[in-house]
Amino acid sequence: MKPSITKNWPLFTAGTLALLGVIVFRAFLNWDAIGLTVKLTDLSNLLAPLVFAAAVIERAVEIIVSPWRDAEASKLEKEMAAIDARPADPAANAQNALDRKAVSDKLDDYRGDTQRYAFAISLTLSILASIAGVRALGSFMDPRRLTNAAFTHGAQYLFFLGLDVALTAALLSGGADGIHSVVNAVTSFFDATADKSKP
Repeated sequence: MKPSITKNWPLFTAGTLALLGVIVFRAFLNWDAIGLTVKLTDLSNLLAPLVFAAAVIERAVEIIVSPWRDAEASKLEKEMAAIDARPADPAANAQNALDRKAVSDKLDDYRGDTQRYAFAISLTLSILASIAGVRALGSFMDPRRLTNAAFTHGAQYLFFLGLDVALTAALLSGGADGIHSVVNAVTSFFDATADKSKP
């Protein structure tokens, strides 16, 4: 495989899957739009439960991960501080720099592992919360559409629920700041659109 293809395989794979999804949709599904309605005045009220859930998940992850991972991180930080506190000696400076780099690399690897564990726990809790009913897209759905038998009893409704769970879990696992970013982006978009429409 050429280096450029190897480097870009996630993008190539995602593009291929997206194209396949469009082909499957056009050939077999042809579902109608479901009528999501987004009103700027309701946005903060509808997303407030998500912000709260994300903050709770974020705190829960911190409580789970901190006792398990903080002790070793503190130990490595103390090792770095001890190396930094060594007296300046031209003969030992090169060795001190090597020692510091080794401990710094070890600390970076440890923190990277901690972030991966925290993300895995956060994503798991977010999926569970989303399955339990804390969802992002369902709040914006036209209630009249939910009574449509073709939608509620068909495959589209099940697909919508699965997508809502997946997107909400991804949003919740990003933390409360991530949801605030979504709210700010949407609010800014609507404000800019309103400003352009003024004479």
